Amino acid sequence: MRSVWLGVCLCLLFGCAATKVYVAGDYAFTGKVAVLPIANESNDLDGPIFVRTLIYNALAERGFQVLPLAAIDAQLKTQGFTDGGQLGATTPQKIGAWTGADTLFYTTLENFDYINVGVYAQRRVKILSKLVDAKTGERLWESEREGSTRVFAVNKKDAETLFAAQLAIKAIEKAAHRPLQPESQTAVGLLIRDLPIR
Repeated sequence: MRSVWLGVCLCLLFGCAATKVYVAGDYAFTGKVAVLPIANESNDLDGPIFVRTLIYNALAERGFQVLPLAAIDAQLKTQGFTDGGQLGATTPQKIGAWTGADTLFYTTLENFDYINVGVYAQRRVKILSKLVDAKTGERLWESEREGSTRVFAVNKKDAETLFAAQLAIKAIEKAAHRPLQPESQTAVGLLIRDLPIR
């Protein structure tokens, strides 16, 4: 019964926020898009891989012509780029030429964290993405979105249960390589919803 109560609280306290959305006045999206490796500002190593896959799938579901991730990674690796944080050292034009993309989807994973102190637990994913024209380098679109869950315990017994439950959930997600899954899905879903199709 207590586990059911905790599950209800997780759903009720699930939240999201946007801090900025930018669309260029002459925005027009056509052609092939490369979802580039994610720049990681968090301490989680699974997060960037998982979030990038979610972004790829969400774009494909909305009808965008998305280039295969493995092909993009192979082309970047031949140029010495294996991490999203390195991509600022080159130009969109070069990345476009290497990958055959018309537009580039850059992402920074700003937050990907768990806080679990017994009486309070927080799970947060914050993503900043931008779409760039591979020929001109122009920023066409940019959005920042967050998915988070916050849970509070009302007494010591609930705090103990909450602490144990959050540890178990984290362990299961890590084992499945799907960390912070609901928060990641929410952040990515909102992010892609901000992207116009025109």
